[in-house]
Amino acid sequence: MINLQPITEDNFIEVLELEASDMVAPSSESLAEAYISLRESIDEDELPFAEMPFAILYDETVVGFAMVCFEDGEDVNAGCEIFWLSRLMIDEAHQGKGYGRAAMKLLLDFAKTKPTGIEAKYAYTSYSPDNEAAAKTYASLGYEPTGQILHKEVVVRLAL
Repeated sequence: MINLQPITEDNFIEVLELEASDMVAPSSESLAEAYISLRESIDEDELPFAEMPFAILYDETVVGFAMVCFEDGEDVNAGCEIFWLSRLMIDEAHQGKGYGRAAMKLLLDFAKTKPTGIEAKYAYTSYSPDNEAAAKTYASLGYEPTGQILHKEVVVRLAL
């Protein structure tokens, strides 16, 4: 069974050892971004907008990594709160088993719990135009292209 866990002392090394394709940033880069986001959020007193990293586990084995945040929507959809999936990575040895899709469903459920007190109206993510597997997975979950390109990636949106 797939589940999400916060990054902790117990799973940190396993997360760093995950191998992904060139289309996804390594977990080490993502964890550094999460740390910077947290520091900036503390400095600006905007903690709900910090990146939240998660280990993705199948039973007790770390099989992937995800990172999410809640934003005010200024950059993508002005005037509403959004849930942003900034990273989703499944280790190469565990791809093609449905773990990414299962993790996405858990992340969307997480967004609906309003963990930061913010009710997000939309979920956004992006993917490389060459990543056909990501395009199919997001489309199967109901995500639709926004027509925007962000950092050379296709932006897709799902109403929550």
